[in-house]
Amino acid sequence: MPKIRGYGLLTKAIGFSLVGLLLFVTMPGPAMAAGTPTHWVTVDSLRLRDGPGTSHEVLTSLFQDEEVTVLGKQEGWANVQAGDWEGWVSAEYLRAKVRKAVDAEFLRLRAFPELNAEILTQAPYGSILSVLEEKDGWSRVLFHDQVGWMKSEYLTDPANIDPASVPPTESTLIKFVTVDALNVRAGPGTDSDLLEILPGGTLVTVLEEQESWSRIELSGEEAWVYREYLSDTNADAVVAALGGEPQINQLPEDIATLLASSEHLPSGSGESSNSVVFKTAEKYLGVPYVWGGASPEEGFDCSGYVMYLFSELGVSLPHGAEAISQYGTPVEFLDLQPGDVIFFQNTYRYGVSHLGIWAGNNTFIHAPEPGANVSYEELKGFYLDHYWGARRILP
Repeated sequence: MPKIRGYGLLTKAIGFSLVGLLLFVTMPGPAMAAGTPTHWVTVDSLRLRDGPGTSHEVLTSLFQDEEVTVLGKQEGWANVQAGDWEGWVSAEYLRAKVRKAVDAEFLRLRAFPELNAEILTQAPYGSILSVLEEKDGWSRVLFHDQVGWMKSEYLTDPANIDPASVPPTESTLIKFVTVDALNVRAGPGTDSDLLEILPGGTLVTVLEEQESWSRIELSGEEAWVYREYLSDTNADAVVAALGGEPQINQLPEDIATLLASSEHLPSGSGESSNSVVFKTAEKYLGVPYVWGGASPEEGFDCSGYVMYLFSELGVSLPHGAEAISQYGTPVEFLDLQPGDVIFFQNTYRYGVSHLGIWAGNNTFIHAPEPGANVSYEELKGFYLDHYWGARRILP
């Protein structure tokens, strides 16, 4: 797999400190934001006025789930700071913010409060998020810049999280170079020293964005590039960054086309080594997901499941998706057979971070998530977007 510059966990931290006693004067027009957001807007649209009452002028509208800082209250009205605006809103349409942390190896953010709902992203252990509401064992949360649903039982008070077990979160954003050559400079300006030239498609870790310049990580050091020539990553961007169609990293858009024209049924007949892997994998359908688990008695996590079933076949594998991805022989997507190990990247952390056993017919078997059991899954949506490649462990 080609080496990608600047891979790290995606995080977005937004915060302001309130120092001393600040006096606010309510007036029409934008004002400087201050304080830490403490409440949410609970309706689709909420009018921000220049005084506490419906007779006052409307300055702007706030929207559902928007964060605000409550500066004071008066007779059912709240004086709030929302971005660069300060004004008054009806206090009944605000909800106090509740902060929670993920208490599982990772936790899926779903579009709806259902186990079969679309997966938006995954949050690693210790991730801090804001709970907007709770319903039937689910919590509607804001995680980074996405709103979705998580299982409430795997959320806890941040004080209960073990700091030593929280993955490092040094980077803030991964972007890629959109021009053929991009100058990297020592400071934010064309008069700063030229340090290096990055080729098009290079992935970089963005630490800070200013008006025209981005501060990036470069070989462990900090440097600056012109912001206009960086773009957000997506499947197409990664294909370009990796040089087109790499054999083991054939990515979603190409695979989706292949799936439309191929059933990927088991090839040949008889008892091949791969079919033995597949039959062994099926034996453990229904075993619960357990973080760190590596046996049917205690439960499985994703790599513990694959490690255990191969141990039954006399093959010793390490406990970890990225480590297992170094074993066996690369397999192109069109050559997949039931029993091959398929891998996914950039799920709840960067790099190869999840795996399962290919089952044919565009499905695979895996230990999916906390609260679920070893089960079949279709290669689509979240998993198609994060597909990395496959390996054949047995000859």
